Formats: sequence, structure tokens, C-alpha cells
Amino acid sequence: MKIRVEVDDQLAEPEITIRTPGNLDVDQLVDAIQGVGATATRMTFSQRGENYQVTLRDVLFFEAADHQVMVHTASEVFSTRQRLYELEEALPASFLRVSKSAILNCDQVFSLTKSVTGNLVKFQNSHKQLYVSRRFYKGFKEALERKG
Repeated sequence: MKIRVEVDDQLAEPEITIRTPGNLDVDQLVDAIQGVGATATRMTFSQRGENYQVTLRDVLFFEAADHQVMVHTASEVFSTRQRLYELEEALPASFLRVSKSAILNCDQVFSLTKSVTGNLVKFQNSHKQLYVSRRFYKGFKEALERKG
């Protein structure tokens, strides 16, 4: 199997083309690709000793504190045993590292305010807020601008 990746800054979203010999079961291939996306849309997190399946689009941000990673949704807080660097590798592209101790979901950002005291992110339908460190601010702001 050959894999070729072309980077095109003119594209608004990723485009995938698969070329294959005629003897490949195309339906099976499509089902496999869609299955990969489906498994990555939910993750298991814990809260008070119980495990919950949480949809990633509902996650606002991940925050590390005191050797524990907390998973914040609009109304709940869960925990996970995964480290931030492990989550960073496993999460979809809509999740970005914004500080040494936080990864946020760009799809949930409501506003970004830059001030002398810090760069504050507010989230949709939530009172929760998160600070973006100076080190990650430029990349985060560019990602938001690309998103529109």
C-alpha cells in the first residue's frame, strides 16, 4: 500500500482520495474508515468512582492539576488517568494545547480576550473560563482565525 500526503493551503477542509485496484471491496473500506471516526468521538472518563462515555464535542477543556487530569464539560467535571501529552496525541485536530497544563476544544470557544493580566477564553453555554499562556497564544489565535 502506498500513502501520499499533499499539503494544500487553499483547501478549506481535508480532502481524501483513495485509488485502488478493482478487486477491493469498497463498501468494506468505507465502513472501516467511518468506524475509525466513530470510535474517536467518545471517550471514557470517571466521576465519583463511576465510568461515563463522554462525547468529545461536549468537552470544553482538559486541565492538569496535582497529578490529575480533569475533563470539563459545560456542566460536569470528570477525571481521566491519561496524561495531557497522551490526550494531545489521541484527540481530534479541534483540540489544541493552550498552556503547559491545558488542552481546549476550539469548537467550544465563545471568546478570546487579550489583556495585561492574561489571555482569557470563555466557552459557549458555560460559566467556565481558561487562560491561554503567552507561549501558545499566537498559534491558538491563528487556529481560531482559520476556523472562522
